Amino acid sequence: MNKYFYVIILAMLASVEAEAQAVAKVDDKAPKPRLVVNIVVDQLCNDNLEEFMSLYGNDGWKKILAEGTVFSNAQMPFLPIDCASATAALSSGSYPFYNGIPSEEWVSRKTTLLMGCTSDQTSLLSPRGSSPAPVNMLASALGDELKIATERRAKVYSVAVESEAAVFLAGHCADGVYWLDTNSGKWTASAYYAEEPQWLRYFNERNVPARKLKNSGRQFAGDMKYLDYKRSPEVNTDVTDFALQCFAETLLGSDDDTDMLNVQYYAGKPYQGGKIDAKAGVRETYVALDMALGRLIKGIESRVGKDKVLFTVTSTGYREEVPVEYKEFNVPSGTVYINRTSNLLNMYLSAIYGQAHYVEGYRENQIYLDRKAIERRKLRLTEVLERCEEMLLMSDGIRDVHTLFSLTAAADNTSQKLRNGMSTDVSGDIILDIYPGWKIVNEDNSRVYTSRQYGFCFPIVFYGNGVRKETVATGVTADRVAPTISKAIRIRAPNACKAEPLM
Repeated sequence: MNKYFYVIILAMLASVEAEAQAVAKVDDKAPKPRLVVNIVVDQLCNDNLEEFMSLYGNDGWKKILAEGTVFSNAQMPFLPIDCASATAALSSGSYPFYNGIPSEEWVSRKTTLLMGCTSDQTSLLSPRGSSPAPVNMLASALGDELKIATERRAKVYSVAVESEAAVFLAGHCADGVYWLDTNSGKWTASAYYAEEPQWLRYFNERNVPARKLKNSGRQFAGDMKYLDYKRSPEVNTDVTDFALQCFAETLLGSDDDTDMLNVQYYAGKPYQGGKIDAKAGVRETYVALDMALGRLIKGIESRVGKDKVLFTVTSTGYREEVPVEYKEFNVPSGTVYINRTSNLLNMYLSAIYGQAHYVEGYRENQIYLDRKAIERRKLRLTEVLERCEEMLLMSDGIRDVHTLFSLTAAADNTSQKLRNGMSTDVSGDIILDIYPGWKIVNEDNSRVYTSRQYGFCFPIVFYGNGVRKETVATGVTADRVAPTISKAIRIRAPNACKAEPLM
């Protein structure tokens, strides 16, 4: 009996010690910062960051990793992950089940058409037209709580490569939200928040996209040149140029009310001539990112002061992998055609319940049922979903089938992450889990989807105001970034946040 007692006590102590290691120390006596610079690097991952460390300068990664508090093993608490869901999670301190943003797009249940995550499906909620807006985000963001705490005196701005990152990092009531437009290559603003400022127009006039492309010395692919540019190493230099201009023009950090500047960089796979670069392109991307990051930090510190700025740097927690033809290497693989699968499912349900249009739409690995049609026939949705599971599990390439109700009752870790990553309002009723090496193809629009049912570790770094030098190796989740910043600037955490601060 005593032997087992001591074993239990030692296990409890080990658990407490591990939990303690996941919480870093902070200088509680430090005054709150005048400015928070919240930096999110799309697709940043530990292995690439560490591999090119010898090539970095002294003002970027080396500086913040040496002088800041570093949580080296962070993950997102949900799956699957993309840029929109990750940035919404980071700013709200929650995940899609609560904040309503599971992906960059979904099938609208009102129109049955594909809609973007920053689009308003009714066009009634957006007061200033069709600009990208946070109308689908159900939770408050850090910037919203900062506005509330200061009675709108605080200034909140976002600068990003992608519009959805700019919007979700900013929240609902920011002063300005800016991103690089794919069609023109120019910086643009969302009219949802405010009219385009004069300084933005002057900036675009001085930074003609054609000149930037020419000076880069890189060959871009015809009509896709600006999309290619947004996936090139040069884009991070442009982000820093614009972020410093925004910082200077808006006088961020100039008074005692804490302001916030959100910045998104890019560290995903680079493109050249419409094709994916080899390892050299990845190296070039990370070196350019380091230079851009160092210049941003140095430029802001020189104006506001190191002790008055809190920098946070982290990742979106996913990575777009280079497509692999596994058949060439004799690895089991195949293709699931989502359009054909959905049509067969509709025929199957029609054979059981009578001819009708039961499948409303589909995208990637999700299938949407017509709930109104099911209701009109006085069918139980749970029963219909069970029938769907039975049929789909007999299909080649489908390893498992998750439904709205099975995920809500999720128990194991992987299923729990899938449940966290869905929204009952906009996610599909059925989520297909395909075998490793298989891909999902939509023949209607030629899109290819490779399941990302995994997450990798990435860093969360705090540097500057009140932050001590420390490295924490214990695993943490990225939804803890928002409450940590909230604590540092003495405001309430976002209203859907349940996570504890990291320090």
